[in-house]
Amino acid sequence: MNPWQRKPRPAAESQNSPADRQSLMPETGVEASGLRSVAAAGNIGAVTTGDHSPLTVNVHPAAPAPTALASLPAAPSKLTGRDTEIEQILSALRPHTVSPQRDVNSSGAGPIAAPAADGVLPPVLVTSVAGLAGVGKTALALACGHAATEAGWFSGSLFIDLRGYDDKTVQPGQALEALLRALGVDSASIPAAAEERAALYRSELEDRADQGQRLLIVADNAASADQVRLLLPGSRRHQVLITSRHTLPTLDARLLDLAVLSPEAAVALLRAALQQANPADRRVLETGDGIAELARLCGYLPLALHISAALLILEPDQTVAELAAELAAARSRLSLLDVGERAVRASFGLSYRRLSPDHAGLFRLLALNPGPDIGLEAAAVLTARPLPAVRTMLRDLVQAHLLDCVNRRWSMHDLVRDYATELVHGAQRAAANGVGGEETPGAAESHAQACSRLLEHYTTTAFAASARLTMRAHSSAAGAFTGQAEALAWLDRERVNLTASVAAAAATGHQDLAVQLPVILYDYLTWRGYFDDLIAVTTIACDVAHQAGALAAEAGAWNNLGIALTETSRYDEAVLAHRRAAELFASMDNHNERGKALNGLGSALHDSGKPAEALQIHQEALTAQRACGDLQEQAAVLNNLSLDHQELGNVAQACAAAEEASSLFQQLGDTTNEAKALCTAAFALQASGQSEEAQAVCERAIEAARRTAGNPRDEAAILMTCTELLTDLTPQQRIAYLLQAQAACERANAHDLYAHALSAIGRACITAGDTSQAITHLTRAACLLEDLGLTSEAADVRELLALLQS
Repeated sequence: MNPWQRKPRPAAESQNSPADRQSLMPETGVEASGLRSVAAAGNIGAVTTGDHSPLTVNVHPAAPAPTALASLPAAPSKLTGRDTEIEQILSALRPHTVSPQRDVNSSGAGPIAAPAADGVLPPVLVTSVAGLAGVGKTALALACGHAATEAGWFSGSLFIDLRGYDDKTVQPGQALEALLRALGVDSASIPAAAEERAALYRSELEDRADQGQRLLIVADNAASADQVRLLLPGSRRHQVLITSRHTLPTLDARLLDLAVLSPEAAVALLRAALQQANPADRRVLETGDGIAELARLCGYLPLALHISAALLILEPDQTVAELAAELAAARSRLSLLDVGERAVRASFGLSYRRLSPDHAGLFRLLALNPGPDIGLEAAAVLTARPLPAVRTMLRDLVQAHLLDCVNRRWSMHDLVRDYATELVHGAQRAAANGVGGEETPGAAESHAQACSRLLEHYTTTAFAASARLTMRAHSSAAGAFTGQAEALAWLDRERVNLTASVAAAAATGHQDLAVQLPVILYDYLTWRGYFDDLIAVTTIACDVAHQAGALAAEAGAWNNLGIALTETSRYDEAVLAHRRAAELFASMDNHNERGKALNGLGSALHDSGKPAEALQIHQEALTAQRACGDLQEQAAVLNNLSLDHQELGNVAQACAAAEEASSLFQQLGDTTNEAKALCTAAFALQASGQSEEAQAVCERAIEAARRTAGNPRDEAAILMTCTELLTDLTPQQRIAYLLQAQAACERANAHDLYAHALSAIGRACITAGDTSQAITHLTRAACLLEDLGLTSEAADVRELLALLQS
């Protein structure tokens, strides 16, 4: 008989002496799907995996049982963006006592490195690759399996697709039957019980190990540790490589969680797929943002990228940019990412259907969160469950790779979120049509209630945080936060959720929240300088309040919008917003609020280069506020009047208005605005030639700034203004003040002021004779100014740098 084939033998003879054992020549031409076996010389029939019938083969009675020890399906021709992961897996598979026979690159896995050095962890029995459906786990496993076997680390391989997420999964006993037959055990010798099959399987593997054979067993698409536990060898002389959509921490395995591709690797995958299909396809040479945008819309998920490439291949006249635009405009990207046998939605559906009802319910609810991630407390509010129970469920969804967790924040991949959102919309449509869906009864109603709970949670907690942030805290408003830093940290973490909640509230009929939340967020967003966010949420508030006929709320929203527009130099729009606010307040005979709107209008006119018009409007605003007796608003208008007078050269009036403003703020105990008004007064005094008086006022402003715990942006502006005006400061004193201003800019997220602070520090270092530090700070300032689009100021700094470095 062929010396490379084994005689069939019963299970009882599995422990024959080594002299009776013979090695096996690996077979080729293995079928690439389902349970793997080889039809050798007509001696073996098809392997079946029915629900109730055992796996059977038709074997010619006179022939020995065939083997299938080279059963890895073909690896991808090129595996893009996985070099790090490949090396991680190969480092686990690499034997320490055997040098690779040759470098291997044909599988796309890259060259094989030399054996591991001393001190490196020894090879493990099991390596498990887990990740989201469609992330490329099987492709990675096959590339690594081929690289390792071709390098001579293994004398053969076994491959089995466990179909763990299909409706009919492969049971451990069925898998063992297929593996035993691949090892050359005839059907008559395979026991019926799974445990007995496992014992025979381990014995067969040990026999081969004794003959010097080392096998790699690849178990693809496992649903759980239990599905593969009986497939593990009895010793570490062989190795197992598993892929699963679940992380399998109980297998004592080397674990690798596979993420989506980097943007660069995703683009490379698209180009490679098009070129593979047609080397003459000119679309691989397309420049611009089209291919990068297509990769982004695919969520950098390999399955979605391959499907997009297939769509382009099927339609040669379509440009990459056109497909990207089609995806961007689609109601559902999942409907487009479908080429029949491959579909992102269907792939996600296999994972979803394996969830328990509770986990499936949580998965759907998480799609209701308006922002990209969610904290534990918000998730508990969303589900109306205790924190410990929700934490456990979130952990389970992370293990299933339907969620990601970073810094105790849970998020979904973009396409997974699309899928979950489709489930929610499906439940809502079913409820509207009076029919049941695959979700639990009442799912649409529970979704609406959960959405309301979450929006209320974000609104009330933001109110407490804002109260603590602005030092208006009292026991009922800010009890959730122990201090300003904690409140600010929460607002920073939840900013995107909070701003997105405004649009969500408007879309779901929560008009009161859509109007209230922008007002609550006003102080925080101005504190951090997020004026674009403030414009977005306040614009929604204007529209919602107008539709609801809430005149006061609409007028207030227009006024706040005007302030935000002024801060972003959109002066024409700011003027229109403030005029609209003033008109609405006048229609309600609310003269105090009309005065505030006029004050904002005057500021927008001043900043747009119209000081004379601004002066007239500010005088009208001051008259209104004096009639109302509002000292706070009188002081604010007086400060702005001083600026108008300074611009027009009315030095005496400027000094008088600023001094009155600072006096009123001091009387009110508003140290932040007192310091700002003192800075305004100092500029006016400097302009009038009263330098000593100006410097004395600056010192008062710095003292006031030290006593305030207000917006750090204001603190930074005050310090920078004073260091500019205080001419008798030593260079070291000036640098010390500017470093305080720099720190305040950082706390305030004020990038523009931060750049100017760096520039001022650099210039002060020149005066102090420290050229090295001057160059360091000026270089950083120039880069930041360029990033902010302040090209003229950046050029000035670059010119100074050139002089220093010449």
